[in-house]
Amino acid sequence: MAYKLTRGIDNLTEYNLGGISHIWLLNIDDFISYKFKDDSLYNSNYVDAIHKENIFFELGCVQETNMKESVGNGIYKQEVNTFIRTLSNDLITWLRYAVYGRYVVVFRTINDKHFTFGSDGGAKLSYSGQTGQNGESNGITIKLEKNSIYPIFEVNSDAVSTAILGSEILSGIITEESDITNINYIIEIA
Repeated sequence: MAYKLTRGIDNLTEYNLGGISHIWLLNIDDFISYKFKDDSLYNSNYVDAIHKENIFFELGCVQETNMKESVGNGIYKQEVNTFIRTLSNDLITWLRYAVYGRYVVVFRTINDKHFTFGSDGGAKLSYSGQTGQNGESNGITIKLEKNSIYPIFEVNSDAVSTAILGSEILSGIITEESDITNINYIIEIA
Protein backbone atom coordinates (compact mmCIF):
# COMPACT_ATOMS: atom_id res chain seq x y z
CA MET A 1 0.00 0.00 0.00
CA ALA A 2 1.33 3.41 -0.92
CA TYR A 3 0.09 6.58 0.69
CA LYS A 4 0.68 10.16 -0.28
CA LEU A 5 1.38 12.27 2.80
CA THR A 6 -0.45 15.57 2.76
CA ARG A 7 0.41 16.95 6.19
CA GLY A 8 3.19 16.87 8.75
CA ILE A 9 3.37 15.94 12.42
CA ASP A 10 2.50 18.60 14.98
CA ASN A 11 5.04 18.88 17.77
CA LEU A 12 2.94 19.92 20.74
CA THR A 13 4.54 22.16 23.33
CA GLU A 14 2.38 20.83 26.17
CA TYR A 15 4.04 19.12 29.10
CA ASN A 16 4.70 15.50 28.09
CA LEU A 17 5.32 13.27 31.11
CA GLY A 18 7.01 9.96 30.25
CA GLY A 19 6.76 6.66 32.04
CA ILE A 20 4.47 3.68 32.51
CA SER A 21 2.23 3.23 35.55
CA HIS A 22 0.60 -0.18 34.90
CA ILE A 23 1.18 -3.29 32.79
CA TRP A 24 -1.45 -5.97 32.16
CA LEU A 25 -0.92 -9.30 30.38
CA LEU A 26 -3.41 -11.60 28.67
CA ASN A 27 -2.49 -15.11 27.61
CA ILE A 28 -2.54 -15.16 23.81
CA ASP A 29 -4.79 -18.25 23.86
CA ASP A 30 -7.45 -16.14 25.62
CA PHE A 31 -7.30 -13.31 23.06
CA ILE A 32 -10.11 -13.23 20.48
CA SER A 33 -9.85 -9.89 18.68
CA TYR A 34 -9.60 -6.14 18.84
CA LYS A 35 -12.60 -3.96 18.03
CA PHE A 36 -11.20 -0.90 16.26
CA LYS A 37 -12.68 2.60 16.32
CA ASP A 38 -15.77 2.97 14.12
CA ASP A 39 -15.50 -0.76 13.27
CA SER A 40 -12.60 0.08 10.98
CA LEU A 41 -9.42 -1.88 10.38
CA TYR A 42 -6.14 -1.65 12.27
CA ASN A 43 -5.00 1.41 10.30
CA SER A 44 -7.19 3.53 12.61
CA ASN A 45 -4.59 2.68 15.31
CA TYR A 46 -7.28 2.98 18.00
CA VAL A 47 -8.82 -0.03 19.81
CA ASP A 48 -12.28 0.50 21.30
CA ALA A 49 -12.46 -2.94 22.97
CA ILE A 50 -10.48 -6.12 23.48
CA HIS A 51 -12.53 -9.30 23.08
CA LYS A 52 -11.17 -12.16 25.17
CA GLU A 53 -12.06 -15.40 26.94
CA ASN A 54 -10.30 -14.71 30.22
CA ILE A 55 -9.11 -11.79 32.33
CA PHE A 56 -5.91 -9.76 32.20
CA PHE A 57 -3.48 -10.09 35.07
CA GLU A 58 -1.35 -7.22 36.30
CA LEU A 59 2.42 -7.30 36.20
CA GLY A 60 4.27 -5.11 38.67
CA CYS A 61 6.26 -2.13 37.44
CA VAL A 62 8.53 0.62 38.74
CA GLN A 63 9.09 4.27 37.80
CA GLU A 64 11.87 3.25 35.40
CA THR A 65 9.52 1.01 33.37
CA ASN A 66 9.74 1.96 29.71
CA MET A 67 8.55 1.00 26.24
CA LYS A 68 10.40 1.19 22.93
CA GLU A 69 9.11 0.64 19.42
CA SER A 70 11.15 0.72 16.23
CA VAL A 71 10.29 -0.16 12.65
CA GLY A 72 12.37 -1.48 9.80
CA ASN A 73 11.45 -3.37 6.61
CA GLY A 74 7.77 -3.34 7.60
CA ILE A 75 8.40 -5.09 10.94
CA TYR A 76 7.73 -3.34 14.24
CA LYS A 77 9.85 -4.28 17.24
CA GLN A 78 8.11 -3.57 20.54
CA GLU A 79 9.75 -3.91 23.93
CA VAL A 80 8.62 -3.15 27.48
CA ASN A 81 11.19 -3.32 30.28
CA THR A 82 10.29 -3.34 33.96
CA PHE A 83 11.66 -4.38 37.32
CA ILE A 84 9.99 -6.20 40.21
CA ARG A 85 11.58 -5.51 43.58
CA THR A 86 11.01 -9.00 44.88
CA LEU A 87 13.34 -11.96 44.76
CA SER A 88 11.56 -15.05 46.06
CA ASN A 89 10.99 -18.69 45.23
CA ASP A 90 7.30 -18.03 44.39
CA LEU A 91 8.15 -15.32 41.87
CA ILE A 92 10.96 -17.30 40.24
CA THR A 93 8.69 -20.35 39.97
CA TRP A 94 5.96 -18.21 38.35
CA LEU A 95 8.48 -16.73 35.89
CA ARG A 96 9.87 -20.15 34.96
CA TYR A 97 6.42 -21.01 33.59
CA ALA A 98 5.67 -17.54 32.23
CA VAL A 99 8.63 -17.64 29.82
CA TYR A 100 6.88 -20.42 27.89
CA GLY A 101 3.73 -18.35 27.35
CA ARG A 102 2.94 -15.55 24.90
CA TYR A 103 0.95 -12.47 25.86
CA VAL A 104 -1.11 -9.55 24.63
CA VAL A 105 0.33 -6.58 26.51
CA VAL A 106 -1.60 -3.50 27.64
CA PHE A 107 0.17 -0.69 29.43
CA ARG A 108 -0.92 2.66 30.81
CA THR A 109 1.34 5.67 30.60
CA ILE A 110 1.72 8.24 33.36
CA ASN A 111 -0.44 10.65 31.33
CA ASP A 112 -3.29 8.06 31.36
CA LYS A 113 -3.05 6.76 27.79
CA HIS A 114 -3.39 3.00 27.25
CA PHE A 115 -1.54 1.08 24.53
CA THR A 116 -1.43 -2.54 23.41
CA PHE A 117 0.69 -4.89 21.32
CA GLY A 118 1.24 -8.62 20.83
CA SER A 119 -2.05 -9.64 19.21
CA ASP A 120 -0.31 -11.45 16.34
CA GLY A 121 1.17 -14.39 18.22
CA GLY A 122 1.89 -12.81 21.59
CA ALA A 123 4.83 -11.06 23.18
CA LYS A 124 7.62 -13.15 24.70
CA LEU A 125 8.57 -12.69 28.36
CA SER A 126 12.17 -13.04 29.54
CA TYR A 127 13.75 -12.22 32.90
CA SER A 128 16.96 -11.98 34.87
CA GLY A 129 17.30 -11.88 38.63
CA GLN A 130 19.77 -9.88 40.63
CA THR A 131 20.88 -9.18 44.15
CA GLY A 132 22.68 -5.92 44.49
CA GLN A 133 25.56 -5.11 46.75
CA ASN A 134 24.80 -3.86 50.25
CA GLY A 135 22.21 -1.06 49.91
CA GLU A 136 21.33 -1.84 46.26
CA SER A 137 18.20 -3.40 44.80
CA ASN A 138 17.19 -7.04 44.84
CA GLY A 139 14.69 -8.12 42.26
CA ILE A 140 13.96 -9.29 38.76
CA THR A 141 14.25 -7.43 35.47
CA ILE A 142 11.46 -8.42 33.06
CA LYS A 143 11.39 -7.82 29.32
CA LEU A 144 8.31 -8.24 27.10
CA GLU A 145 9.20 -8.17 23.40
CA LYS A 146 7.52 -8.79 20.07
CA ASN A 147 8.46 -8.50 16.40
CA SER A 148 5.17 -7.70 14.71
CA ILE A 149 3.54 -6.65 11.48
CA TYR A 150 1.42 -4.25 13.59
CA PRO A 151 2.44 -1.08 15.46
CA ILE A 152 1.32 -0.43 19.02
CA PHE A 153 -2.33 0.59 19.19
CA GLU A 154 -3.88 3.08 21.57
CA VAL A 155 -6.67 1.48 23.63
CA ASN A 156 -9.82 3.16 24.89
CA SER A 157 -9.27 3.43 28.63
CA ASP A 158 -12.89 2.37 29.26
CA ALA A 159 -12.08 -1.00 27.70
CA VAL A 160 -9.41 -1.62 30.31
CA SER A 161 -9.99 0.53 33.38
CA THR A 162 -12.80 2.46 35.03
CA ALA A 163 -12.22 4.67 38.08
CA ILE A 164 -14.65 4.49 40.98
CA LEU A 165 -14.62 6.04 44.44
CA GLY A 166 -14.05 3.82 47.44
CA SER A 167 -12.45 3.61 50.84
CA GLU A 168 -11.08 0.08 50.56
CA ILE A 169 -7.35 -0.62 50.64
CA LEU A 170 -7.70 -2.69 47.46
CA SER A 171 -6.02 -1.28 44.40
CA GLY A 172 -8.42 -2.87 41.93
CA ILE A 173 -11.33 -5.19 41.30
CA ILE A 174 -11.72 -7.30 38.17
CA THR A 175 -15.27 -7.85 36.97
CA GLU A 176 -16.56 -10.88 35.14
CA GLU A 177 -18.43 -10.58 31.84
CA SER A 178 -19.07 -6.88 32.16
CA ASP A 179 -21.33 -6.63 29.13
CA ILE A 180 -22.59 -8.54 26.12
CA THR A 181 -19.17 -8.50 24.47
CA ASN A 182 -17.60 -10.33 27.46
CA ILE A 183 -15.11 -7.58 28.20
CA ASN A 184 -13.76 -7.82 31.73
CA TYR A 185 -12.94 -4.42 33.17
CA ILE A 186 -10.17 -3.73 35.62
CA ILE A 187 -11.72 -1.24 38.03
CA GLU A 188 -9.36 0.96 39.99
CA ILE A 189 -10.30 2.07 43.45
CA ALA A 190 -9.66 5.83 43.55
